[in-house]
Amino acid sequence: MDTKVTYRRGLDRDKLAPTIMFKNVKINNNIVTDHLWFNYTKGFAELGKLIVGDVISFNARVASYEKLGHKIDYKLERPTKVKLVSHKNGKDALPIPNTTKGKNELLGYIMLENKKFYQENNRPYYPWYVEKYKKFLDQRSSNTV
Repeated sequence: MDTKVTYRRGLDRDKLAPTIMFKNVKINNNIVTDHLWFNYTKGFAELGKLIVGDVISFNARVASYEKLGHKIDYKLERPTKVKLVSHKNGKDALPIPNTTKGKNELLGYIMLENKKFYQENNRPYYPWYVEKYKKFLDQRSSNTV
């Protein structure tokens, strides 16, 4: 999971959106691309914490777009029927906020999980989002007591 900057007219600052990257994307067992980025939608969030090696299936639409240099390329969009096919054994240490109700909290989770990478690669790290995630954890723990 990572973040991307989305630009909105009329806003004073950039807005972040959660994203997810898949490697070795296959159709009918044939690799069609080495990686693919998606917005982190509710369908992906409902799978819980994903780890490297998990296998996901979904339906999506194929669409074309123009890359730099006016080259036409293709992408997948609007994933539906998202399912976890196989899960590598791993401990889900941190709960993931719901993307429809807690996007800022989810961005904080991503920042916290990737903090070292962001700092080592001079990527923006926003403690404000991390604080939102920590409040989510506090509320979650007080609701279960």
